[in-house]
Amino acid sequence: MMKVKSLMLVLGGSLAFQASLVAEEGVGIISENDSEAIKHRLMWIENPSSEATIGWVQESGKPGVVHYGKVDQKRKHHLYEKSQQVHRTVPIGKGVNCFVKLTGLEPDTAYFYVIKDASGVSRRLKFHTAPATNKAITFINGGDSRSNRKTRQELNKIVAKLKPLFVSFSGDMIGSPTHDQWDKWFEDWQLTISEDGTIIPIVAHRGNHENKKDAISKEFDTPADVYYAFTVGKNLLRYYALNSEIPAEGAQSAWLDQDLGKHAGSVTYTAAGYHKPMRPHVSKKKEGTNPYKWAPIFYKHGVDLAFESDSHCIKRTQPLRPASDGAEGFVAAPNDPKATVYTGEGCWGAPLRKADDAKSWTLDCAAFNGFDWVSVNAESMQIKTVKLEKTGALKVEAVEQRNSFKTPKGLSLWQAKGGEVLTIRAKKK
Repeated sequence: MMKVKSLMLVLGGSLAFQASLVAEEGVGIISENDSEAIKHRLMWIENPSSEATIGWVQESGKPGVVHYGKVDQKRKHHLYEKSQQVHRTVPIGKGVNCFVKLTGLEPDTAYFYVIKDASGVSRRLKFHTAPATNKAITFINGGDSRSNRKTRQELNKIVAKLKPLFVSFSGDMIGSPTHDQWDKWFEDWQLTISEDGTIIPIVAHRGNHENKKDAISKEFDTPADVYYAFTVGKNLLRYYALNSEIPAEGAQSAWLDQDLGKHAGSVTYTAAGYHKPMRPHVSKKKEGTNPYKWAPIFYKHGVDLAFESDSHCIKRTQPLRPASDGAEGFVAAPNDPKATVYTGEGCWGAPLRKADDAKSWTLDCAAFNGFDWVSVNAESMQIKTVKLEKTGALKVEAVEQRNSFKTPKGLSLWQAKGGEVLTIRAKKK
């Protein structure tokens, strides 16, 4: 008889035996698991239309093998057309982080996978590669989930219901990079997995509370310095994950300038995410002299949108141009195609702070828990800011299909000055 951990806890006795037989036939509940593979994650690093990095915690025993394919074989690992061994392991407090890089994937395609180890087979999971055409997509950005588990759990549940293409998480996932805190964070991250087993790619950024240089790389298999970029669609969006916890100047700025020089003129939009804001909207926070060094590079190449975190508030700005004689180094430039809109600043469960430092070019700022929900198509990028209510995710209905930007029933949105939706129009090429 198969061992079915998740069902044994609920059903017990003969019912558990019947459930295990169903699982053997490949018809079981998506979350069934009798392997030692838990705390799943899936990362985008370079080429999201053809690559994905699968990660998990191996509780004990040798790392499992990923079995995957375009046909859902449920938990019958031997029926999947392909398999891939682990390429990296990282010992942690309770087990080992395991990473498998899948390459040669087809764009805009659903893939199903399980992890087979000596104990059994994991739950069946499913992910979607990015399109290679410029079809409309949605994604979510937010940061600072550090301490309030209930809040981050509810926001994670909303992520699953909004079905975005990916989530960019701009730092401070945890309060300190201990094994216990990461263990709880990944336990909560499982709530972003939908009922049908769809796992949403995460684009991980480093925050100041990930204060060990290799913390993010060890948990998400990012490049060691945690800055990288990828393009979604044929030339729809190029996204930059930057690291504000190391010098902005030097190698990172040289790479950013060079990469934008290569790609910005050929993609419809460019967006960047990083942790420390250039100009915080909380008075107790210091000015971001380090990340501000990117502002001239952003303007030089016409970066459209920048996501910031760290301050534990929410803000939206007008399109901005860096200027030494402007208010705190910026002037509003709403008609300048090279100007950048800045949003953020991180409210995924960290303690809220009063948004008491609005600038002359700020559209609006406030303090509440939530994240930015972004739609991208050939005509515009549109931003809605999700606002977590006391009822949490309970009354929020799921969107009908992936990448839908229609606000579902029960979802609360920020009624910001300037409108519920912030729109950035595509530049004329």
